[in-house]
Amino acid sequence: MPPETFNRLLADIQTHLKRRKGLSDPHLKALHNRCEQLDIKAINMQLVTNTRFVVIDTETTGLHAYSGDEIISICLLEMQGLTLTGRKFQTLINPQRHISELSTAIHGLRDEDIVGCPKITDILAELIEFLGEAVIIGHHLGFDLRFLNKTFKKELLCKLHHPWLDTMLLYIAYSGRLGHYSLDEVAKNCRIKNHARHTALGDAMITAQIFQKIAAKMLLPNSKVAELVKNQFQVG
Repeated sequence: MPPETFNRLLADIQTHLKRRKGLSDPHLKALHNRCEQLDIKAINMQLVTNTRFVVIDTETTGLHAYSGDEIISICLLEMQGLTLTGRKFQTLINPQRHISELSTAIHGLRDEDIVGCPKITDILAELIEFLGEAVIIGHHLGFDLRFLNKTFKKELLCKLHHPWLDTMLLYIAYSGRLGHYSLDEVAKNCRIKNHARHTALGDAMITAQIFQKIAAKMLLPNSKVAELVKNQFQVG
């Protein structure tokens, strides 16, 4: 057996044993249960105006969640209906690996910036608590969810089941302009200034404002969450 194959097999066994041990921890098991018991149907049936939304943005060491890259900054912003409440969860995270110069060139974070910061496993309970039963919003949200779900699957044997909205998809659905649009492009087309680009807080704030503008134009009186979730996949 080649050394690299053996090492990968050994790592898989160690991860499996760690997972079994982890779920025997009452605290981790409670977090797992909270993720798995989310009432998705009830959330989807809520009126948008009565719904709690959480806008998410992350900064990472790179683009590849399943090839060793990790989250180094995260921000969650709370909205009630289309209104920002001012409540947020924001922190730097120690990725336990080197931050490359290529990544630093994008978000400006260096190894020295995250010394003493919590690990992603240290904030899982806070993340779950803040998310609660909200609908998750993000721009190119799949990127952020890949990183979060990697950790949730490894540590809690679950993933985030929340209904979600991607502001890029909402923009395409509303404008009818097929394509792959960056946050900058959508913000410009929505006439939103982006002063703090490539920070988790700045990008989350821009995403929230995009959602406010587009959703306000797409919604009918008494629109439900399920309708908005479905409409993001319909163009024009």
